Amino acid sequence: MRVALAATAAAAVLAGTAAAASSPQQFLRWQASTRTVHLTLLAGLGGANNGFNFDGYGRGEMLVTVPVGARVVVDCENRGGLRHSCAIVANSLARRPAFRGAASAALSPGAKTTFAFTASRVGTFRIACLVPGHEQARMWDVLDVKRVPRPTISARRGP
Repeated sequence: MRVALAATAAAAVLAGTAAAASSPQQFLRWQASTRTVHLTLLAGLGGANNGFNFDGYGRGEMLVTVPVGARVVVDCENRGGLRHSCAIVANSLARRPAFRGAASAALSPGAKTTFAFTASRVGTFRIACLVPGHEQARMWDVLDVKRVPRPTISARRGP
């Protein structure tokens, strides 16, 4: 009986992380003819990480990989009850976008915006909320720019 309860508790803990969020594939589209990645970021989607998440993933649990040189169009929508933003930054607590045009302004609950940038250099970057305190609340995921033929998106265990 205790083993069954422990297994159930462990499953619940795992379900509270990336496994509880919707499949991330629905948030990424690829237009090969124009080498354009369409990424949807729903800030504050549900209660994962206390609402500090993108598409239900926070703490680095979502990994987006895009081809170097691809145009990335980001649809950012605030689904939470607090102000949120969407940005691609170089590293932890960076305040400036890693690429020209790779950030939204802070959005009120329910607001939407779109921004676009070219993933012009290889590297690992953060998808982060730039509202003060939100990245520290672990509202960030990972964007890898690599020499790959097409983009991918996946859930993973956060660091």
